[in-house]
Amino acid sequence: MAGEYGFGKVFFLPPAAVPLQSNPHRLVTDPAAEFPFAASIAVMVFPYAPFNANERIPAYYLASNTAYFGMKALIKRLNEAGVRAEKAEIPLKIALDRAGIGAPLRNSLRAVRPYGSRFVLMSIAVEGLPPLEYPDEALLSPCKSCTACERACPSGAIDEEGFHLDRCMRPRMETADHEDSIRDRQRTYIGCEICQYACPMNAGLPKAEPSPEAREAFDEERLAMGDAKAARALVGRNMSSNGRLTAEALAFAARDGLIAPERLDELIEAAGASPFPAVRSAAEYAARKLRENARQAEKDGN
Repeated sequence: MAGEYGFGKVFFLPPAAVPLQSNPHRLVTDPAAEFPFAASIAVMVFPYAPFNANERIPAYYLASNTAYFGMKALIKRLNEAGVRAEKAEIPLKIALDRAGIGAPLRNSLRAVRPYGSRFVLMSIAVEGLPPLEYPDEALLSPCKSCTACERACPSGAIDEEGFHLDRCMRPRMETADHEDSIRDRQRTYIGCEICQYACPMNAGLPKAEPSPEAREAFDEERLAMGDAKAARALVGRNMSSNGRLTAEALAFAARDGLIAPERLDELIEAAGASPFPAVRSAAEYAARKLRENARQAEKDGN
């Protein structure tokens, strides 16, 4: 049934407690207590094909939104069939490690055969389906002496001592308003995928192209004008609220010269009156970048 919604694998794991030192995302750390009806937690793997490395549209977040609605449809279908099932947000990476599924990577992500790290995980508590063991799903660590992600990471979040969450760009991009150091290095909307493009585990995966619908929705000028409704529908509201996509589009446009300076000036002026602090901050960044680019062009011309 899960396969009908795009999920490639489903693992039925015990509803075991997972104590966490910190829990900012309010994950369920004791599934057995939270879902006493559940025989297991079904962890569902939704694979996706990455876009080319120079693509700004975020393949992961498009897939994540699709997987989320697929999970909701599956829960509804199970309930209608008389099987109780509920969404269960548990510490998924720890759950996979405990079950010996896949392998942890140096960038803190997990690799699962045959998808590398290019997948979205969703989990539901289900009754009547007992946990299973998956000895064939274990992977030897592919990292060993590989330093590809370490060398690719623009913020130095990976080194010989391990992964440093406080340096990683991705969690620092969870709010709409990004610091300038993020804007200077950001490559895709919403999140960072640089280490995944560098990882040899993902090298052989087939690439995909964004749909015409996605290209239209993520047009830089359209987003910079504040028209983000279509893009938000594709990636989900929780990851694109408070003017985030407009702010990121302004930063991209100014940094990389995606919109003619005269037109961008108009967009920056309009963004300065936005009700969203992130958009106003991005407008100031874009204005600075325009001035820097103009000075550099003048210098190069001389």
